[in-house]
Amino acid sequence: MVTGDTLSAISREILKDGKLWPQIWEQNEHVVNPHWIYPNDKILIRPVTKISDAKPPEPEAPAEAPAPEAPQQAKDTAPQPLKGQLVPAPYPALPESSVPKTVLNLNPPRSYPEVKDADVNCAGFIRADDVSRDVKVVGRYSEGRDLASAGDYLYIGRGVEGGVRPGAVYEVLRPTKSVNGLGMHYLEIAQVQIVTGQADHSLARITYGCDSVEVGDVLIPYARTEFPPLPSKRPFSPMMKASGQVPGNVILTKDAMINDGSQIFGRHPNIQKAGGKLATLDRGIVGEGSVVYLDIGKESGAKPGDLFIVFRDNKVVQNSRTAVAEVVILRVEERASSALVTYSDDAISLGDVVERR
Repeated sequence: MVTGDTLSAISREILKDGKLWPQIWEQNEHVVNPHWIYPNDKILIRPVTKISDAKPPEPEAPAEAPAPEAPQQAKDTAPQPLKGQLVPAPYPALPESSVPKTVLNLNPPRSYPEVKDADVNCAGFIRADDVSRDVKVVGRYSEGRDLASAGDYLYIGRGVEGGVRPGAVYEVLRPTKSVNGLGMHYLEIAQVQIVTGQADHSLARITYGCDSVEVGDVLIPYARTEFPPLPSKRPFSPMMKASGQVPGNVILTKDAMINDGSQIFGRHPNIQKAGGKLATLDRGIVGEGSVVYLDIGKESGAKPGDLFIVFRDNKVVQNSRTAVAEVVILRVEERASSALVTYSDDAISLGDVVERR
């Protein structure tokens, strides 16, 4: 090869036909691109028969008809290429095991997050009977701050003579307000353990915190709520039918009560935009991961782990309701219960209807 040579020029010179260059390229596998050949390249050229010069095969002499044979599998009758004709190699078939199988699943079960300890321990509750307020937080061990969090020490206004013993675990609560005749709402603030006790006061350490502890918060003996495991996948559809079992309503949201009862911050209600104006969030609008309170309690047979579907009247179709969310009961009192929103298609607010799943 010399500078300026091409496969077509070589074909004209050697084979006397420049159109036969593809056969030369086919014979030289080391030439990757037929338009790019270089000086000193070695080119192999074998005799090539033009398709137009090829002779058809001689007809065979007629023979006697053979005896009929058993039917056999049909053979490949595709025409065979003539000598010198370029034939593309067949594309290798995929192994049967690698061919993906089509699986039709129009409505797979939805995956839900697990209920965490923080959800159960910090939900708050509505209790019909007033919680005793005899044991309160009266101060911080360290001066300089009004708020205390996990790891801090607190002075408790009752000691050994009042029945407070070292090692005992208490729950710190903050009463907010009475709710629809169902009882008083309490925020769960923290858990503390008594470290030392004097005759009329004690020292306690905050072992678990949901919110900052303030002077005046109430202490009651801590009782752990046992929460059952839930199935991780549960189907949900806006067209779900109501079960008619244990019907109730959403009566309050924790977000709407988070600042109530605070001695430091006072009442600072959440704000939302409604009708183009700012308004207080009295109804409470929440979504997944939030806590709501239901007017369903032990009297209705509710218990922790029960699943409820939240329904709302359909504004388009009369006398029909749409499923908008799922909630799970975290804590149950006599007339009300605390529930976690595990899934929602729409915001949940006061007045939405719930029925057991």
